[in-house]
Amino acid sequence: MQRKVLGICLAIALLEGFAGLGIEIYAIRISATYIGSSISITGVILAMALIAIAVGYWYGGRLSQDIKTPRQALLKAGHVLSLSAISHAIACIVQLPLLAAMTLSTSNPIIAAMGVGLLFGIGLAFGSTTIPLITQFLTLKYPNSDGVDAGKNAGMMVAITTVGSVLGSTLTPILLLPYIGLMSSLALFITALALSAYLCTKLAVQLYSDDYASQLAPRQNYLLAISAVVLTAAFIFLSKVDTGYQTSTGAWFIKQIIYEDKLAVTITDKPGQSTSSCWIYLTKKNCHWYGEITVAAIEQTAPSTLVFLGGAGMGTPSEVAHHNPKMALTVIDIDKDLPDIIEEHFLKAPIADNIEFIGDDARGYLTRNSDARYDFMLIDAFQGRYVASNLYTLEALSQFKENSKYIMANIIGQPNRAHGYTQTLFRNWYEVFGDSAYVLTKNDSPNLQNIMLCNFACPGSQRLVQVDYFNRRQKVHTDDLPRLDRYYYRSIEMS
Repeated sequence: MQRKVLGICLAIALLEGFAGLGIEIYAIRISATYIGSSISITGVILAMALIAIAVGYWYGGRLSQDIKTPRQALLKAGHVLSLSAISHAIACIVQLPLLAAMTLSTSNPIIAAMGVGLLFGIGLAFGSTTIPLITQFLTLKYPNSDGVDAGKNAGMMVAITTVGSVLGSTLTPILLLPYIGLMSSLALFITALALSAYLCTKLAVQLYSDDYASQLAPRQNYLLAISAVVLTAAFIFLSKVDTGYQTSTGAWFIKQIIYEDKLAVTITDKPGQSTSSCWIYLTKKNCHWYGEITVAAIEQTAPSTLVFLGGAGMGTPSEVAHHNPKMALTVIDIDKDLPDIIEEHFLKAPIADNIEFIGDDARGYLTRNSDARYDFMLIDAFQGRYVASNLYTLEALSQFKENSKYIMANIIGQPNRAHGYTQTLFRNWYEVFGDSAYVLTKNDSPNLQNIMLCNFACPGSQRLVQVDYFNRRQKVHTDDLPRLDRYYYRSIEMS
């Protein structure tokens, strides 16, 4: 009997840890379409989650001091688990309206990330409160005379809930989100919490069926747990939010459009703010200004081998590949699942035979293959609207200079001297390429726009050092000082 009871307690701890961290990954992923995805945002949300877990452990310990019977400990544990389930269900319902309101009121994504962390931290705190309570139950039911002590119970419960957390934080992005999607994953997590609340309460009722105390507590637990599942099901059924095509590293949103009287399609990881690729089916050409400039530069340099750092919808490499079948193109993108989405939903055709796709971190791959040589390189890797900053450090650009003769980069910035983010990219480009650094903007507006950087005189470009909006005194961005991340891709202070 003791082993059976212990097994149920361990299962409850495992489910609590799995669901708690799984929901955090869900929150981070669905928040990304509003506030982006970066180390800063992920770090803040995880920090808030850890604070919530610590508060739950502390509060659970306080509650345990006043509990005198094993039945009372189990019922209280079932109660906080059901509160965790209902709190998470409510958080999922209000998350998107809250994010929309926060992004309208502040441009600081860190504040929005703290809001997300606090919102889901309530449910996490309730969940982690369970662990000291179940520890108290085991200690009261199997006292020291039976060879079981509080220290052993506590260590065992914390270890198992940590294992559950590891499973939730790894299986969610790798298996659950790509294969069953955001909403089904959410339903699984809330159900896991509700199930753990049910198991905890049911165990109390079965072990102490001869206890004639009020049955109100078990009924409350069951009602809250069922309500959490019903709320989540209603949210999923009624929600009209497009969560995109989920992969292990991102989500892609695809939209059919009419471009110059032709059917076209766009793909993005941040709908409403940026478009990663645009493809015209009839002509097999991309329909982005920066893509057209890149194709013109490729025609000018006539390369045989090309590498694209960042794939997105692969509009530009697909156009080059279709119209130049003898060229050898390599596309490196961190999202390994991207080709399947591109072929089925974007191009609606197989990727060209002369394109080799490598699912890897672009810089990591080229570092491991430092002897790789390409005639032409396009750096086109973004995180939402802003560049993957690890590709623009002095060290990275110096490495790429050895990998390729002709290099272009597509960035989004503001061509004015006051925009520190853009000036940092300019400064690094000039530091590495000197007088061979060129820049091309679509118009003279100082507003946010696509800007092309080249290490050669690409079509329509000017020498970077000659444009009046370049500030040569801006500080550089290195691996040691990730200046672009300092204020999360916002304007940084000028020196």
